[in-house]
Amino acid sequence: MIRANSSLSATNRENHPSRNLLIRFILGGTTLIVSISAYFSYQAARNMMLKDLRHSAFLEVQRGSAEIEQWLHVRQVEVQTLANTSTVRSLNWYVAEPYLKAEVKRIHEFFLFQIATPDGSYSNTKVGRANKNIRDRDYFKKAIAGNTNISDPFISRSTGISLIAISTPIWSNSAISSSPIGTFHGNVKVDHIADVVNSLYYGANSYAFALNSQGQAIVYPNSALMSTVEKPAPSLLKIGDRNLNAIAQQMVNKQQGIELMEIDGTKKYVAYLPLQAANWSVALVIPRENIESRLQFLDLIALIVGGLTVTMITVLWQVQAFEQAELKKSKTAADTANHAKSEFLANMSHELRTPLNGILGCAQILLRSPALPNQEQYHVNIIEQCGSHLLTLINDILDLSKIEAKKLELHPDDVHFPSFLQGIVEICQIRAKQKGILFVYKPAINLPTGVNIDVKRLRQVLLNLLGNAIKFTDQGQVTFNIEVINQPSSDRQKHRLRCTVEDTGIGITPAELSKIFLPFEQVGDKKRQAEGTGLGLAITRQLVQMMGSDIHVKSQIGHGSSFWFELEISEATDWVQSAIASSEKQIIGFEGNSYTILMIDDRWENRTVITNLLQPLGFNVVEASNGKEGLEIAIALKPDLIITDLLMPEMDGFELIEHIRHTPEIQNVKIIVSSASVFEADKHRSLQAGGNAFLSKPIHVDELLDQLEKYLNLVWIYKQSQPDGEKAKEATANSQSAQLTSPSPQVLQELVTFASKGNFNAILKWADQLEETDITFAPFANEIRQLARQFDEDLILNFLTQYAMETV
Repeated sequence: MIRANSSLSATNRENHPSRNLLIRFILGGTTLIVSISAYFSYQAARNMMLKDLRHSAFLEVQRGSAEIEQWLHVRQVEVQTLANTSTVRSLNWYVAEPYLKAEVKRIHEFFLFQIATPDGSYSNTKVGRANKNIRDRDYFKKAIAGNTNISDPFISRSTGISLIAISTPIWSNSAISSSPIGTFHGNVKVDHIADVVNSLYYGANSYAFALNSQGQAIVYPNSALMSTVEKPAPSLLKIGDRNLNAIAQQMVNKQQGIELMEIDGTKKYVAYLPLQAANWSVALVIPRENIESRLQFLDLIALIVGGLTVTMITVLWQVQAFEQAELKKSKTAADTANHAKSEFLANMSHELRTPLNGILGCAQILLRSPALPNQEQYHVNIIEQCGSHLLTLINDILDLSKIEAKKLELHPDDVHFPSFLQGIVEICQIRAKQKGILFVYKPAINLPTGVNIDVKRLRQVLLNLLGNAIKFTDQGQVTFNIEVINQPSSDRQKHRLRCTVEDTGIGITPAELSKIFLPFEQVGDKKRQAEGTGLGLAITRQLVQMMGSDIHVKSQIGHGSSFWFELEISEATDWVQSAIASSEKQIIGFEGNSYTILMIDDRWENRTVITNLLQPLGFNVVEASNGKEGLEIAIALKPDLIITDLLMPEMDGFELIEHIRHTPEIQNVKIIVSSASVFEADKHRSLQAGGNAFLSKPIHVDELLDQLEKYLNLVWIYKQSQPDGEKAKEATANSQSAQLTSPSPQVLQELVTFASKGNFNAILKWADQLEETDITFAPFANEIRQLARQFDEDLILNFLTQYAMETV
């Protein structure tokens, strides 16, 4: 295992050969990790892509089957409807014949209608009363037994044409009758079924066929396998082609799937699916190259990554040769070389990042290409994820180099703390769910609402500790606990918090505990070590130390581990205004009428953030805690735009979007999907389901406002900086605010009641009504409108109480 100290000292410089050896191991280990990750990422991506391509081919069979099912269902309903008419129930053919002939012309789809009596004699619209009997027909037997059914194709005894009978019993109006008084049949030609089957297509030389319940061909491109008047079709269960015989057996047994086998002397995929309405099956035969040729693009990317890996190894061996030569120099030359190696490491990381960024850039360009099919876009997303993973490994080395060189700085910002933590929790819950373990989040009830922290670095610390806990826990649970140790007081200006991550994983031996925070040091079995660089805990500890604390750990083999650290964090009271004012110009509203936004999320923290960000700007924000509730509110309210989470109880975001897009009255509403999911597949699936945009959690205000501006065609109103003269005028106006014309004491009292309950929306509505009632109330209405948008109960209550007292 590779070991290294985190900083250079005088002792290190004296032990120069060991330091050079360490650098070689660092570069070699990184190259090995990148190569292994690239190989397994390629294999995983290729297998997933092949699976999706096979699924895409299977969907073509599903499409044809669904079309046939729908057509048969409509015909079956028509037959049942006619069988229930008094004309057919009369069993009087002279009365029924003109009526049924008219129905044949009206519906067009039926070749004939037929009425049969219990003894098997029948009359139909083609030959009238027939001299033949259908008592031996299976469809007649099922119908006279009381069951509606669809027959296998057969040669008509009266017309000599291949037909399909849709049969249903005819029941008497009498309540005492327990048996059918006859049967009614609607016969259709197989032509429509043949048209649908022949329309199935998946590239050149593909073809489809359909089999009945006996394995005989209903539709088949080889006419020798089709029934004629002279002889029935042979069953594919009995032909000599062993592979085709096996597929026919699967189809007759009403199984489904897609298999690769040799047919007609070449390897082909056969996708097959049974129908539900009738005892038939449909299959699609696809040449192998039609599916697997689409993997060539992924193989090309793998070749590029492989070439990059070979280049990296070659360069690293050259670096090792250079370092061995440097080891032979004097102490002074060695010190100079040591400095040069540090620079070279940074430059080398940059050189490795450059081709990787090229791959990622090409992937993003392809994702924007309108000519790229949806399936290809999904797999280009996988390529982008694999490239990003390789880039992350190299960035870990750069982060460590920046920390050691003291070039990494913290950039604190105001943030809503509960939603910040909830975003991290949702990411970890997804990872824990994939492993089948429990993730428990225990936040303190007195957590500060707004805090001033470096969001990026604290998230990096927490995700690393939680990710390691999940990684090394195969059963049991991972617990994330946030405690408030001390709150701000007269002698303390900051919150002191303790963050604890506990797991029931494999544990760490006492010998390994002393090494886990060293760079490139990994513990556990070899399989788990291959999943990272060994830099995570080293970087995490350095970041926590930069925040003025340190990471503590205790562990027991077989029982799990516990990591914790304490932080002093400043409280931020103006986190909402800080978030809104993050852009160069502060947005304070928008032109035109108010818009209604529906916010759907099962976490109150996430809903609170959106509500507190948008309401001050003049939006009417309505909240829902799950997809089912959100759908009901959307139908009733018809909002201008919906912001929805993906993982929710009752109904998740994917189902919600599909329901909205299939509900006529709200199907055109704009939908922004907001999720903590880190998977590109979830983003792609949400947009494919009908979402207009995707925002990752925690939401960046600028990105959210950009999306609102885009989809609601907003014109923002920005806060303008005022010259001194204007400020003086504003001060004069404020001094005269007591002279504003106020409404009646009853209205003032009602406004006070709304303010005491925090019902700022009602106050805003009253302001609009006052302006419409009397223009003299406009200054007063504008004043309470501005105060209501600040969500400060004390401020607006003081203002209203002042006027209420004056009117007494």
